[in-house]
Amino acid sequence: MNINTFDLNLLKTFQALFAEGSVTKAAERLGVTQPAASASLRRLREVFGDPLFVRTGQRLEPTQVALDLRSQVEQTLAGVAGMLELGSVFDPARLDRTFWLSGSDFFSQLLLPKLLERLRLEAPSVKIVFVDQVFGTTLGELENGKVDLAFWPRVDMPKWVSMQYLFTTQFQHIARIGHNRLVSAGIKDGDPIPVDLVCDLAHVHFSPAGRTLDDMDQVLAKMGRRRKIHATVPTFSAVIDVVNESDLIGTLPFHTIDALGGQRNFTRHPLAVERPEIPLMMYWHRRAENSLGHRWLRGLVHECLTL
Repeated sequence: MNINTFDLNLLKTFQALFAEGSVTKAAERLGVTQPAASASLRRLREVFGDPLFVRTGQRLEPTQVALDLRSQVEQTLAGVAGMLELGSVFDPARLDRTFWLSGSDFFSQLLLPKLLERLRLEAPSVKIVFVDQVFGTTLGELENGKVDLAFWPRVDMPKWVSMQYLFTTQFQHIARIGHNRLVSAGIKDGDPIPVDLVCDLAHVHFSPAGRTLDDMDQVLAKMGRRRKIHATVPTFSAVIDVVNESDLIGTLPFHTIDALGGQRNFTRHPLAVERPEIPLMMYWHRRAENSLGHRWLRGLVHECLTL
């Protein structure tokens, strides 16, 4: 294959197919018709002499050749994008792009109202898709390019991940106003709940991955105690809904509680045990490090989440 006759748009098709595992979804992502995406896949197969993607159940899975090509394709596309950006003065008002962000509803609640208003004023053609995914899925989609930015507590990451500190949060217990056991114990909004009572009450627990224990339970275990977790839910909003309609108690980041202001229908209480503060981070793939549009968005997100 002669580089002079190679269509670089085929690499965009390769990238979309790798991320989506579907010709139809890849076409939607690229803004082309399904027949056009299929034709590009045929041309890719001819160029590389390999099927590249084969159907397994409902998905197109990459062959070993496609797996070997992926990093080179991503680097090539990132290099071309960076070259084009360097050739022009960056103006967010002219940027026409969709950014994919991943994080829990904690982040979407804090970030999106401010971010979307800034985008409306400064970059009206920029669109945001915010998805809520478990950590392992988010890491995979950062790697394959489907997700541009991810928000998560500080954890060890592969070398290809860049990160930036955003802020630190801490959890607090919440309970519905008029909770029978708390009222009987004379515990008011803002009062601590004794650890014995915390362990005797039923809990609703937040975990997108369905884990039933966290570091607070490890602290309790060292004390010979444990919580009674009756339900695990994937969002903080679900924790609030359960607490408001039952005598289960939950835990929320205090930033979420503060954001509700006078709208909250529950009481808040310091944790019954000492739990380390949680540093929260923004993550992205290093290939986007010097992309002007990506770098601009990172700065905007950081400004919106400066608490």
